[in-house]
Amino acid sequence: MDGTLWLDGRPRFLITGEYPYYRDDRARWAAKLGALREAGLSVVTCYVPWRHHEITPGDVRFDGDDNRDLAGFLELIASTGLLAVLKPGPFVHAELPFGGLPDRLDPALDPDRHPARSADGRPLSYQRFTLPSPLDPGFLADATDWLRTVGRFLRPYAHPRGPVVAVQIGNEGHFGETALPIDALDYSPPGTDGFARFAPGLDAPTRAETPVSADWPCSQISWGRWSADVLATGLTGLAEALGPDLPVFTTYSPPARADRVPGRAAGRYDAWLVRNRVGAATALPRAYTSWTGNVLSDEEALVNYVLAAKGGRGPNIEENWGLRWAEANCAFAVVPIHHTLLGVACGATGISVYPACATAGWGRHLMVDHALRTDPSGDPSPFDPPYGDAAPVRLDAGPGPAFAAMQVLTHFLSARQDTLAASHPEPGVRWGVHPPYAAVAAWDWARNGDRPAPSADRTLVPFVAHCLRRNLPFRLTELTGLRALDPAAGPLVAVSGRFMEQALQQRLAEFAERGGALLLIGEAPMTDDRSNPCTELAEAAARCGTRIVPLGGGSLGGGPLGDDPIGSDPIGGEPLGTAVEEWLEGCGAPVRARPGPWLELRRTTADPQDVLVFLFNRTGEPLRARTACGAHLVTADLVGGGCAVVQVSQGRLGACYVKGLNEQTRAQAAVRVQVGGDLLRSDRPCDLSAVRGPSGFEVRTAAARGEARTVLPEAS
Repeated sequence: MDGTLWLDGRPRFLITGEYPYYRDDRARWAAKLGALREAGLSVVTCYVPWRHHEITPGDVRFDGDDNRDLAGFLELIASTGLLAVLKPGPFVHAELPFGGLPDRLDPALDPDRHPARSADGRPLSYQRFTLPSPLDPGFLADATDWLRTVGRFLRPYAHPRGPVVAVQIGNEGHFGETALPIDALDYSPPGTDGFARFAPGLDAPTRAETPVSADWPCSQISWGRWSADVLATGLTGLAEALGPDLPVFTTYSPPARADRVPGRAAGRYDAWLVRNRVGAATALPRAYTSWTGNVLSDEEALVNYVLAAKGGRGPNIEENWGLRWAEANCAFAVVPIHHTLLGVACGATGISVYPACATAGWGRHLMVDHALRTDPSGDPSPFDPPYGDAAPVRLDAGPGPAFAAMQVLTHFLSARQDTLAASHPEPGVRWGVHPPYAAVAAWDWARNGDRPAPSADRTLVPFVAHCLRRNLPFRLTELTGLRALDPAAGPLVAVSGRFMEQALQQRLAEFAERGGALLLIGEAPMTDDRSNPCTELAEAAARCGTRIVPLGGGSLGGGPLGDDPIGSDPIGGEPLGTAVEEWLEGCGAPVRARPGPWLELRRTTADPQDVLVFLFNRTGEPLRARTACGAHLVTADLVGGGCAVVQVSQGRLGACYVKGLNEQTRAQAAVRVQVGGDLLRSDRPCDLSAVRGPSGFEVRTAAARGEARTVLPEAS
């Protein structure tokens, strides 16, 4: 419900840790689960690899020997007082051979199976395996049987009788395609046949047809819609195989990094917008994963992370706390904690420590062939034990370097989980996402400079970068499919290109005529999406004095939070973000920037006197962040790279979390947080969680040396 898990009639903020039971000796399970509970985690997440539990075709066992005893693992979870979220795929990735699929599903081994294919006819591969088409009837039959078997097994373990509270279907799509280029799949015979049924009379777009095609832009738009539909309906169909008694969600990925799609970087954000249905309601509740790189040092990672977190309401289900091969700096608690709180600030309804435990002891069937050292899928070091070499819980179940820091964070999150579950990101200026434009612009890398639709890297990305640099609240909303746009919902920025379907032109025109604050970026459309003359929006914009800011032609490079944000094309001689801010000021909108050398985000509740203020120091130097929350001044001392969240409740300090230790740089800062007349201080550098209760504050600290003592505000 609204991306939030409900248990026993109440919304629940998820505080989870990943424990890949299948990679560990069963003898270690109990001690590791006890350590997770001690760390303050309340939910265990784990993939359920198909290839691990299928002994032979048709013989699937969940009560097998050693770490094949999933039944025993769930019983231990329950006896430890924890809950569980299971992730049975079918494709799980997880650094497993064939992403956890049985070898027999490889189309290279069975001529009757269809491989997933890209537009140039190449099969989509993973390691030395060929991935099946997600529409292949044989694959669908096998995957459905697997999930039916999982569903039958899990039913007795479903909450409240057992610990299982939810099941994740898929993994960033069927095979991780939510971040792939738009032409990556599926051009197999089942795929092209499916598209022909979806869009009769249109051919699937290919590189050779771009940019000249008799069907332009209809084929690109229809391919984009079909790609999103295949993802949504395919995963929904697989979810139905589990049965009606288990809450099910799916996951979406961040946009692909530029270095992951060489030669196609120009269309990566648009391809992501198409498949991820950003800002839209989805058939299945959604979660997101956050494999973007280090947001503390990488500007592209920051923008991609925020886009993933704001793409749709749901939990962060994978935050890297222990895989140094993916991000070496995850070994320093300040990095995953900075990431985790950033996701929460952007609206996440849960957090994940991935993996929470180091593991070793998996069988040969889960070992990736080391001959793949030169495989494009990456360095094979993630396939060596221990898995999660920097995890907060060590292989022997003892506390790792990040354990104490994690305890302080979970203390705050647990104590304020009701507020977190009920709160939403602060409303702000709305950015209208238009999938048809993204579906066309996703082919930018093949267009030789022709831009028939405004691309996200020239519009959305510099807008997000500016909002982060200036602490300007914003949200993403999908324009397609909305019956009406409510002027009372706040100011709206909409990208506008050469074409726009008539229905959307009418909705935007009505919005402007009803007094809605509307800014158009690009040009007034002259045709609908089938190249028929249509100027309803242009005429309404002229009548209402709607501002239209044309896009410039150049691209300025640089980092999103630097002086020249990536993709910051000049528009009318000014950066896009500056034009948005000036427009907001001119139209009298209540949305205002809060400039400062820190990143600031907020979550609000139905009570306007209860606000969570998140502060992030992205510099290497200490600073005192100052911001007004209503009539009250909020200040917090932040170590370089540190972060804090301050709950302002009825004008007083309700709770706070401060990361005062930067393990990476070894910088430290004593805690100092003030809300109005309430001042909280520590006598030495530490991480601190302080939560006000009926009789005063409950405090948890972790100091580099000794025990930190605090001076607390007086109790009410």
